[in-house]
Amino acid sequence: MAHGFGSGLSFFYRNVDYLLDSGSVGRVILVDWLGMGGSARPPCWESPVRSVFSNRARGRGRRRRRRRPGPISFCDSEFSPSSAIDFFLDPFDDMLRDEGLFDVGSEPLWLVGHSLGGYLVGRYAMRIHDDRVGRSSSSPNVTKIVMASPVGFRPLPPPPRERISSMSTSPTALRLVDALWSANLTPQAIVRVMGPTRGKYAVRRALGGRIPHLDGPELDLLAEYLYHVTVAPPSGEYAMNSLMEPGSSEEDGSVGVYALEPLGDGAMAGAISRSRERSPSLSTLESIKVLFGDGDWMAFHEPEARREMGRIRTECGVRSAVHIVPRAGHHLYLDNPESFGRHIVED
Repeated sequence: MAHGFGSGLSFFYRNVDYLLDSGSVGRVILVDWLGMGGSARPPCWESPVRSVFSNRARGRGRRRRRRRPGPISFCDSEFSPSSAIDFFLDPFDDMLRDEGLFDVGSEPLWLVGHSLGGYLVGRYAMRIHDDRVGRSSSSPNVTKIVMASPVGFRPLPPPPRERISSMSTSPTALRLVDALWSANLTPQAIVRVMGPTRGKYAVRRALGGRIPHLDGPELDLLAEYLYHVTVAPPSGEYAMNSLMEPGSSEEDGSVGVYALEPLGDGAMAGAISRSRERSPSLSTLESIKVLFGDGDWMAFHEPEARREMGRIRTECGVRSAVHIVPRAGHHLYLDNPESFGRHIVED
């Protein structure tokens, strides 16, 4: 199980017992992505930082645009979105290998990821299936993938300069987000500047606001944990700037976060399909599930997720579907842990 942006493995504390007691799971491995949680924090030049002083364009093809200068980040790792993905997936791959999950006849592996973690496990599925990767002749025995409220299915809309309206006419909130994003100003950086007293208060207040059913000692412990993983040395948090982009769609007016290399638009289906055509006996993937909460702010990715799951069913013969978890927002694993757990263990 892999957490989302700015989070850590301990956020799955409500899910472990359910999964182990289900009789369907032999063990649960919780993962902190490199540069996040309790994992190692590589320095900025080894992290997926995109400096605001870099004159290189971001993204691909016609969607590239220059970033405005700003005072926050003085380091440029020169990571492309693909390199930033590898920053997380290379050590993840090594960890699975160390756990013996690459061995012949190894136990079936279910990958569960939330938000950014959902995006990354989706990219990992593409990595082990795509014939262009060529990293290894072996791969883990992945049979199920569950992406919980994942970012990254919907392709990035064209940048403002290619629209009739410019960013100067966009909503104030979106212009503010774009400016902060351009400056590599992460939420973690703000908490660090606030200091221990105000920082802990801000984290507890934000956590209680996002997950209002948490209270008392449970909220206190989770807020304390989140504060410490937040103020640890900056590293993987810069994935926000290297992998994703804020944007708004003229098509339906939705505003949100998009991946620079999306999972949708045929990307996942294409990778899996190519692998099955090349080596049908080596593909172990049996099912893919995408979950959103019924009050999930990330649900603007749901329509494209449904289209991509349809492509995977049709083109790859893999069971795939999108499900809505009731009484849940973006943190559906905490909002409705029983329903979340059932979706993991059931086919």
